[in-house]
Amino acid sequence: MRTSVHVAARSYVYIANEINRIFLESIQSAGLDPTAYVQIQQTIENGLRTWITMQYLETAHLEIVDRNTQAVRSRIDLGLTYVSNPTEDRYSTDIDRVRKALAGTPSMAGCEYRVVVTLKDGAPNVNGWGPTNLGSVDHLRRQDVGDVVNTGGGKLQMFRYL
Repeated sequence: MRTSVHVAARSYVYIANEINRIFLESIQSAGLDPTAYVQIQQTIENGLRTWITMQYLETAHLEIVDRNTQAVRSRIDLGLTYVSNPTEDRYSTDIDRVRKALAGTPSMAGCEYRVVVTLKDGAPNVNGWGPTNLGSVDHLRRQDVGDVVNTGGGKLQMFRYL
């Protein structure tokens, strides 16, 4: 039992950190300034770590929207699958796969971005986070990037809308 708790705790911190890393890579690949993200990174991390640890987080989304029209220009989805009773102490991120998927991202000048999460029912509130809705991606093409983060406690699968 001690091993699985240790593996799960480390895995959840690793997953939260990698979500941040992938979102920062995505922001920079779109030619956007990451300053706003860095300024609220602690709030983002608090939410991610809380919801991942309690297994409420389903998907973390990075939306890039046109400032004038509020239309979604791009979205990165990181879907989380949890491992029950983790025993394998492994941590890997396929950052090359992420970078390859982000390569050729058109400039998103004139856009802003935000982080939205999809949670299971009953998730606790976290300071700095509030209810919202995702913007429509019906006009965008979905790309299945595949597994990008694998740990003993869970894995992240990435989808990109462009």
